[in-house]
Amino acid sequence: MTAQTVQQGDLVTVIGLEVHVQLETDTKIFCGCSTEPTDEPNDNVCPVCLGLPGSLPVLNEAAVEAAVKIGKAIDADIPEETRFHRKNYYYPDLPKNFQITQYDEPICQDGELEIAVEGTRRTVAIERAHLEEDPGSLQHVGGGGGIDSAEYTLVDYNRAGTPLMEIVTAPDFRSPSEVRAFLAELEEVLEYLGVFDAERDGSLRIDANLSIIPNEEIESDDVTDIGEDALASANRTEVKNISSHKGAEKALAYEETRQKNAIQRGRAVEQETRHWDESRGITVSMRSKEEEKDYRYFEEADLPPLRVSNWKDEISIPELPTARRERFQAEYGLSEEAASKLTSTKQVADFYEDVAGEFDPDLAATWVADNLLGELNYRDIEIAEIEARLDEVTRLVELVAEDEITAKNARETVLRSMLDDGRTPDEVVAEEGLGKTGADEVKRAVVEAIDENPGAVDDYESGDDGAINFLVGQVMQKTGGSADPGDVNQLLRGELEGEAL
Repeated sequence: MTAQTVQQGDLVTVIGLEVHVQLETDTKIFCGCSTEPTDEPNDNVCPVCLGLPGSLPVLNEAAVEAAVKIGKAIDADIPEETRFHRKNYYYPDLPKNFQITQYDEPICQDGELEIAVEGTRRTVAIERAHLEEDPGSLQHVGGGGGIDSAEYTLVDYNRAGTPLMEIVTAPDFRSPSEVRAFLAELEEVLEYLGVFDAERDGSLRIDANLSIIPNEEIESDDVTDIGEDALASANRTEVKNISSHKGAEKALAYEETRQKNAIQRGRAVEQETRHWDESRGITVSMRSKEEEKDYRYFEEADLPPLRVSNWKDEISIPELPTARRERFQAEYGLSEEAASKLTSTKQVADFYEDVAGEFDPDLAATWVADNLLGELNYRDIEIAEIEARLDEVTRLVELVAEDEITAKNARETVLRSMLDDGRTPDEVVAEEGLGKTGADEVKRAVVEAIDENPGAVDDYESGDDGAINFLVGQVMQKTGGSADPGDVNQLLRGELEGEAL
């Protein structure tokens, strides 16, 4: 196809992912070194994770348990027996010059994950998910800090040996936005399983393979069904070192445009590995793309076959985000949007259910999904950071439910003071005088507002219903904002219509 005949509509984007997930374990996968982050380089290391001669790996049971949980969550086959292999390649942060990984007998095979894309749910096939060890990390110094421009590079082996789960999808994605939706759903699932800490630096890293295939080479009318021949004949680039959902979408959008522009100009797309430079928003060439044979896989002789047998049946997983969203809609009558907010993390969902168990579910949803999460997002605070104070939030909901303070004051004054000043809700209410005004005092304020604002009264009686809002504001001022605006509105209308207060 020549540059003159190729149009954007003639090209189909095909993307597959390799997602590397650091598993949340106390120690590394093949030794007893701590996985706790530390600012001191090369501190959490030993002969095993440094690959020193004579050292032998011992498999971490907690890493295997986490892998089984992931396998169950993605509905994968978990074989009775799997094996570890050596993947041979040289890189400065790989001290042994090989990586212990799983090759043709991974612990999780043929899984899937359902995602929502533009309101439509569909399934992404997961070809495999396997255990392996993380390499160390490189710190590029000077020259802007880029891999292609740094003055020199430092190597830190603290990360070497951290347990990784590599999740490999089928080439099922047709746009960068679909990739972002998948990564968001996957991260939610991992967080629910308790095997992953999204706040840890480098805990989730993405390598993405992207190809552009002319429409005429696709045998099926369905662009989601590319066909093996078209996939095999297409050159693809692997974009490495992506570390976030947003970064993945941006990197792949850039690479998609770069490849389409090359094809439209009649240039060949090189099969290569490219680095995502987030600071510049571009991908840069790193090296030609390796093939499987270049890694010279062979069995890891120092580790016996891994058998999970009956043990995998004893490992349970919690209710996952999709199922919990559906249950929240059915059980609590929530909208899809509210249920999605309330299941964004397991801790948010658990807290909502605690509050909904004591108070009206709609009131609980408003306070957790809208008020609390809204204020936390504004301050860039995660709910985990206020875990010790969630009982105070429950107390605030109680004050609103029992009509002791207005919802407006609770939201705009008490909650914000709690987050900004560290005060309890009862302290804020007492110190700011926010307790609800007594009924007699509100009635007096209504009468005074009507007597003092004859113009607004005339407007209301002439059919200007909006004038009532002015009068409500006058009453709220007189009561220091402690009256309920809805009650005030009703009292004003009753008084103006000649009903006795």
